[in-house]
Amino acid sequence: MRHIFGLIIKYYVFLMFLALQIVSLALLFRSNNFHKAEFVKHSSDVVGKIYQARAKASEYLRLGEINDELALEIAQMRTQMPENYIPLRQDVDTIRDTLSMQRYYYRNGKVVNASINREKNYIIIDRGYSGGVAPEMGVIAQGSIVGIVRSVSEHFAVVMPILHADFTGSVKLKRAGTLGSLVWGGGDPSVADVIKIPKNVPVEIGDTLVTTGFSSYFPSNILAGIVVAVDDVDNEYHIIKIKLGVDFRKLDHVFIVSDILKEEQENLIEQVEQVDAAISPK
Repeated sequence: MRHIFGLIIKYYVFLMFLALQIVSLALLFRSNNFHKAEFVKHSSDVVGKIYQARAKASEYLRLGEINDELALEIAQMRTQMPENYIPLRQDVDTIRDTLSMQRYYYRNGKVVNASINREKNYIIIDRGYSGGVAPEMGVIAQGSIVGIVRSVSEHFAVVMPILHADFTGSVKLKRAGTLGSLVWGGGDPSVADVIKIPKNVPVEIGDTLVTTGFSSYFPSNILAGIVVAVDDVDNEYHIIKIKLGVDFRKLDHVFIVSDILKEEQENLIEQVEQVDAAISPK
């Protein structure tokens, strides 16, 4: 309290001037309609700008929540896309079958850790068993393939991305439908290789590579990348460089692809393999 009185005594002239100034301005604005109107106008502008700044700050603080909500909505919308459904063909006389059933389901997830500068990179996402994620599920982002879930805990999952020495994906030239394999040769995290496309198939800069849909990881026609270079040193196949559809340096939200019919398909293949093993010569 003594310090407060000391400050008042020290600056009493300035404080007296400030008080008289406030009183004089108040009397001016109260008795003069023009000045009063101008004061209300400018004060409204100031208050409006303050509220606008507060609203922007509040919106900025909610960006994480807004991104999560948008990711969930996108996952739900992507689930409803036609390529995630398969036709139900039950009548041999049906010319146009409009019946279908869902095959792929999407869950959103967020990247919590990732590497891009190693020979074998990994991505960790914030969804695990409790969030419906299991090993061997595909992962996409920005409309393009990211990788495959390899390991899952209660709340997290480890994804093997394209940027991994052991990753191999089945892709095709969208224009021609010719099949190839997607691999990563290391180095640049924005570029990968497509191999096993024969040289008799023309490949041009700008061609699009998409998923085949043959595996249970991804539906067909999910973007893999765009051709940026073609090396024909090999005598039999093209060696194609593609710019990946995903920017791994900025990867944030992802979508985990669940193939609802995966178990049925795998069981059928297992039955066929067992029959072949039983009838093959000893």
